[in-house]
Amino acid sequence: MAAPQPHLPAPPARLGPPKASTAELPLLGAFAPTGPRFSVSRFLKFAGPGLLMSIAYTDPGNIESDLQIGAQAGYKLLWVLLWSTMLGYVLQMQAAKLGVVTRKNLAQHCRERFPRAPRLLLWAMAEVAIVGSDIQEVIGSAIAVLLLSRGAVPLWAGILLSAAASFLLLLVERLGVRHLESLFAVLISVMVVAFFHMYLVARVPTAEVLRGFLVPAVPRANIGQAVALLGSLLMPHNLFLHSALVQTRALRAPDDAHRREALAYFGLESALSLLVSVLINTFVTCVFAAGYYGRVTPGDAAAIGLENAGQYLGVTYGAGVVVIWALGLLAAGQSATMTGCYTGQFVMDGFLDLKVGC
Repeated sequence: MAAPQPHLPAPPARLGPPKASTAELPLLGAFAPTGPRFSVSRFLKFAGPGLLMSIAYTDPGNIESDLQIGAQAGYKLLWVLLWSTMLGYVLQMQAAKLGVVTRKNLAQHCRERFPRAPRLLLWAMAEVAIVGSDIQEVIGSAIAVLLLSRGAVPLWAGILLSAAASFLLLLVERLGVRHLESLFAVLISVMVVAFFHMYLVARVPTAEVLRGFLVPAVPRANIGQAVALLGSLLMPHNLFLHSALVQTRALRAPDDAHRREALAYFGLESALSLLVSVLINTFVTCVFAAGYYGRVTPGDAAAIGLENAGQYLGVTYGAGVVVIWALGLLAAGQSATMTGCYTGQFVMDGFLDLKVGC
């Protein structure tokens, strides 16, 4: 007969603080990770900052660079557009990481880490860059108003209307940041539909587009256009904006798991938003490449710009395309003007510790 087994005491309870359930984390509006599985609903909760960030890649300055490289270089520089945007994605994600991990934007870090003189110099340079971009954006909107009104609204009046409309539309933020992000989504959708319609009308050769993306080539005569395209896409002040916008999404707990989840969703949203910007820029480039590259003299191609693009489009594609072009340009100008104001707010607040608003 086997001897009875001695009774062993239960193992001691595991030492350490108890795990907190998500119900015990009361931060309002915050998001907690649900595991490694992708969740559409949670992705939508984090979506928004990348959308606003991507508008800097489709502002009237970029639109003008697109039409100029299309008219002067055809499809040859599409690969520059693609790789410049990919480089921009890398830089934007560094800004997003800074905001998510430290809960401070780039301007705030500059204020804390630099002495007064270089800090003020950096602030002045950032503000000059923002103002320079805003000038192009407001003028782009004014040109769109001029085309839509068939010259009834002069350029100077369009500038005033565009600036006033931008400030009025920013009042949507008082209803909540989600409403403002929805407004930007509508404006981006207008750009996609308008420029894609033009792309279809132009009957762009698909083989040439693919060759432009896959075969790197920079003709000596188009080096200036390639550099201009790179500069129009990579705007440093956009890093200040992105590092601040990601902080509109609160984390349920300041630990690595929550930060990784936030960055994963921010990264996906930023990639999708920049993909849309690549499509918009590609549509514009291809329309002008199909209509004018090799069809007009080099001098005439170099003369095509934002101010007279509507006239060229009217002659080549008809009056209906001019209206579509103006609607897309207006959406680009208004959205970029609003984000420029938004960026200036974060830059001044961060560098100077001033609470300002648009």
